[in-house]
Amino acid sequence: GILHGADYTRWNPETDRLLPARYSIDSLAGKHDCRDALLDELRLTPKPAGPVFGMVTRVVEEKGFEILMPALDRLLSDDVRLIILGEGDPAYETALAVAARKFPAKFAYQKNYDARLAHFIEGGMDISLIPSRIEAAGLSAMYNLKYGALPVARAAGGIHEIIEDYDPTLDRGYGFLCYEYSTEAFWDSIKRAREVFRNQELWTVLMQRAMARDFSWAAAAQRYEQLYAELTGAEEQAAA
Repeated sequence: GILHGADYTRWNPETDRLLPARYSIDSLAGKHDCRDALLDELRLTPKPAGPVFGMVTRVVEEKGFEILMPALDRLLSDDVRLIILGEGDPAYETALAVAARKFPAKFAYQKNYDARLAHFIEGGMDISLIPSRIEAAGLSAMYNLKYGALPVARAAGGIHEIIEDYDPTLDRGYGFLCYEYSTEAFWDSIKRAREVFRNQELWTVLMQRAMARDFSWAAAAQRYEQLYAELTGAEEQAAA
């Protein structure tokens, strides 16, 4: 299938006016400023040793909350931060609110969607969590990459076409995929991401690799044009 296109006129850290600081693939200082400002805004303890995780999503089973929730205590036992924005299943909303009260210095959950905060999270998080059981379009992953937030994701739907799993042997990839839909498989991918995050020089390389990916509508349109040409035989006629 042909992937959707991302709207880079609205979702682009170089031009995003909803961010406290803008940044680009060649100038990442603003990314660190956004991270600090995000933690300050949500009253989370600043400067964690580990990464800032984030999610802007619907809080429903198909988005993977059934495998994420059992891992929350393990995740938040370390010096990391987690921010989740989204509403959906009341049971998951309640569980997230309880976890936020349990870890008030490390975890912030907001139910009601706020466009400014959504952009703020994209700009300020280091790692996005995408544990989805079903993920047809993968637009959130495209935005994550553009903002230099490396995804930990289950390879569902179009995700494996958007995110390339990091392979240190081949020095390829920029994300951390799991293929089994389970808490333990997703947790293993989180651990891989945290290990790489300790090497900030390497992490910067992966961020720039992710931000260089092009999922614009212009790129999607080229694939449609190619498909239509194959279907109508236009390529063979041009070659003749």
